[in-house]
Amino acid sequence: MAAEPAAARGFTPARRLIVGALVMDLAVAVVGLAVQFKGQVLGATPLQLGLLGTFSSLAYTIFCLFTGTISDRQGRRLLTAVSCIGCGIVWLMLIRADSPVRLLALMPFSGAFIAMFWPPTQAWLSQLSDTQRALRRNIGDFNLSWTVGLMIGPPIAGVLWGYSQAVPFLFAGGCMVALVVFMQTVGGGRKRDRAPAGADPTPLRHDPALVRHFLHLAWIANFAAWFARGLTNVVFPKLGSDLGMSEGLIGTVIAAFLAGQLVVFIYLRKHSGWQWRLWPLLVALASGCAGMVLSYFARTPMQFTIGLGLSGMGGGVTYFASLFYSLQGHVSSRGASSGIHEAVLGSGIFLGPLVGGMVANSVDLHSPFLLAAAVFALTGMVCWVVWQMRRRRVQAEARDALGVASE
Repeated sequence: MAAEPAAARGFTPARRLIVGALVMDLAVAVVGLAVQFKGQVLGATPLQLGLLGTFSSLAYTIFCLFTGTISDRQGRRLLTAVSCIGCGIVWLMLIRADSPVRLLALMPFSGAFIAMFWPPTQAWLSQLSDTQRALRRNIGDFNLSWTVGLMIGPPIAGVLWGYSQAVPFLFAGGCMVALVVFMQTVGGGRKRDRAPAGADPTPLRHDPALVRHFLHLAWIANFAAWFARGLTNVVFPKLGSDLGMSEGLIGTVIAAFLAGQLVVFIYLRKHSGWQWRLWPLLVALASGCAGMVLSYFARTPMQFTIGLGLSGMGGGVTYFASLFYSLQGHVSSRGASSGIHEAVLGSGIFLGPLVGGMVANSVDLHSPFLLAAAVFALTGMVCWVVWQMRRRRVQAEARDALGVASE
């Protein structure tokens, strides 16, 4: 039998979903920074700039709790199509917004439509992965893809903003038109699609209680990372502007968080010894804390770049762990699991801009980074305490079992 052409092997349904993830997060990143720039032009306060991210993230968090489950029952394809169409309409409407209040009124709709894309797409990807090795590889490529989209989005937004205030939103709307057509070419994703008979990409090889324990720890750690990222996205544009940075440079510095995340994703895609261990999460939280402390003291673009890069590396570990543990189990429930995964990180993006904006409004624009460092540190302490409590409980149960056996 002739070998399958490389081009065909590289454009499987799973690969198409991975490309779709890049396009979606590219558009999301462009809109996210462009909204901050537009808010500044319209005279928004630091608190209002924080609320732009907060309103969108709150809607995203709430809807993610439902969209994954709905996709388990009704199929993935329909929700992703509605997501692309809805996002395109809302983002084009942002062009006409002429006050911070109108921007704030539109952002919840943006978050709700984005929530219709990610949990179904993640579950769809796992459904197309017929072995555990394929699932790990696809998750790795998926993470690389959306990270690249988020990383190149802010610099593109900064450049496009220099041409016209409308161009970034037109660009993002065009991406959605292309994406809704492209997603229709992906196999699977319908209501009655099922994994091949007998195939379960991620059979549980560990005690279910241990799996749940690591899942909850990963969720907690991932919350801290996305709290820091959400805070950075709304605080740094104003801070960078006050420090004399151009829009393009601001976008490039923000992308450092994603660059650090990308480096970690590349590593974790090829290595599998980090699962079911606590120390990778603790190291990730320590890296995130150190990066935020450095950002608090930073005054130059290079210093901010290093600080955000360190925090991004920590966030790469927490996200990969959270998604990996969430997709353990049967294919019919992965939409619900990925929905909770996205809702947890969405809550971080929701609270980061809200609390960060309040701190920036009350103290100064550097203080939110110290707050994020404290969240990383507190989260690490919580993870350690929870782990020690479980360890003592397991040891006590083992002693009790040994005592019963000896009688």
